[in-house]
Amino acid sequence: MNELLHSLDWVLPLRSDELTPLMRFFTLLGYEKFILFFLPLGYWAWHRGVFLRLLVLVAFTALLNAWLKDFWQDPRPPVALRMDHEVGDSFGLPSGHAQIAIVIWLWLAWELRRGWAWLVAGVIATGIIFSRLYLGAHDVEDVLGGALLGIATLLVFERVRRWDWWREAHAGWHLVLILLAFSCAWLSWPGAAPSYVPLLAGMLLGVLFGYRQLAFSAEVVLWRRLAAAVLGALAFILLQKVLKLAGAAWPWQPLAWQGLRGLAMGLFVAWLMPWLLVRLGLLAVVRREEPVTPLGAVA
Repeated sequence: MNELLHSLDWVLPLRSDELTPLMRFFTLLGYEKFILFFLPLGYWAWHRGVFLRLLVLVAFTALLNAWLKDFWQDPRPPVALRMDHEVGDSFGLPSGHAQIAIVIWLWLAWELRRGWAWLVAGVIATGIIFSRLYLGAHDVEDVLGGALLGIATLLVFERVRRWDWWREAHAGWHLVLILLAFSCAWLSWPGAAPSYVPLLAGMLLGVLFGYRQLAFSAEVVLWRRLAAAVLGALAFILLQKVLKLAGAAWPWQPLAWQGLRGLAMGLFVAWLMPWLLVRLGLLAVVRREEPVTPLGAVA
């Protein structure tokens, strides 16, 4: 059993010049560079409620994954076997790619409740998970642990958001609970907590605040959705460059800057950019009253 969980000898014969580009594509879908674009684009051009819940899920999944990695400190496969060198010296168990792949794609399938959505989600999640084995970034134990944690995260989130106290609570309590969760993780971190902990906390606060400031709908003609997605993507790239320059120009305290950077990104995604897209006529304003608790059990 130990050999099965930790050996990649069975993967090495599968490597080929034809399959490697596909595996690199699948593994890209689990990296921050893709996720940070995918979630805002879905928020603007698909369904803001669905992607708000997905953003919360991804943030807490990333936090849990990083905490457990530093707690267990399980080494990755040998460097000589790796074809993905972006992992650096981070630990292996649980696999972040596997955990986030399950959370993102299975949650979207659950929200859509369509047979084709489950099929697509299964193919993408399986591709991402297998790519980590193929590229030598994780062993079977790592991806199995990540996948099981991803499933557990989905089950807990779905259960909690259906509790009456959660659905009926004012959104301010949601913000308090988020800060409390991130503070507990920070204080109990096994070793030095990474700088993206305040980044994630700031982003969540910004998104939840912005969500309540402007109600809009992406139920518009297709060309308007596509235009909103393209314009939003370009503006998001510009925002990243501006924040990078600001961080380099002023002597910010590193952790405080990460929190402010996350807050700016969250407000941009959930408030500023939607406001601009509505003003340009690419998204529609929703004038009906929004639910008090967007993280609750709403369809």
